[in-house]
Amino acid sequence: MRYRLALRAVLMDLMAEVEIKGDEAMIQVLAEFSKRNASHVLGILNLTIPLDESPVWILSQYLTQLRLSTESRRPLEDGKRVRYYRLNTLDVVFIQNVLDYRLRQREDKERKRQEEQELQAVYAARMQSQYGINAPSTPPNEIDGSNNRGGVDTDEADNISWWERVKYYAQLAIKRFESGVESVKELLSTLTSDERCGVMLKFEDINQDLFAQLVVDAPDWVEWIGPESGAYY
Repeated sequence: MRYRLALRAVLMDLMAEVEIKGDEAMIQVLAEFSKRNASHVLGILNLTIPLDESPVWILSQYLTQLRLSTESRRPLEDGKRVRYYRLNTLDVVFIQNVLDYRLRQREDKERKRQEEQELQAVYAARMQSQYGINAPSTPPNEIDGSNNRGGVDTDEADNISWWERVKYYAQLAIKRFESGVESVKELLSTLTSDERCGVMLKFEDINQDLFAQLVVDAPDWVEWIGPESGAYY
């Protein structure tokens, strides 16, 4: 709806510190479209557009919904006072800060995603070179947005990245090894296949001596982390 209103074009001018009087063609078109489609604007944007309001007032409703406001000045032109409107300076600073923050968040998210892909590729290469196992790539996310299949009785592992999960589960596996090999195997059975591969390699990184003992106690450990080792028996 905002696209149909051409609100973006208006905002681009206002953000560039352009002043308006309300008689500009794009403001007039926005107001006329709003009045003709008042029921749709109400249904979609939850804004009531009275038919007798001015174009500037109508524009102000859209701006308010975007947490923006206007300020005005009335210079004397040809002996008459003319009112000019522009975006409130403080609002512009705030909105720009918000946009910059969101951009940084997207960039950080993309950077972390790439780092995780690189780490998984490293682990996959190590599994192939050391143990002859083709580690799968990260599976598609579940409906709730995570790719953690659960099975661990804690919320600490929820909503964290693949790499953080691997480190967490590796530490948990080391702790569980105190209770025996079967306890580690049970933990691995609750994870996805790529997580199982990562956990065992991280286990080895953290404590090589303990990992060597696990290999002695469970020479078939490689079979636990294959794609078809998701169920524990």
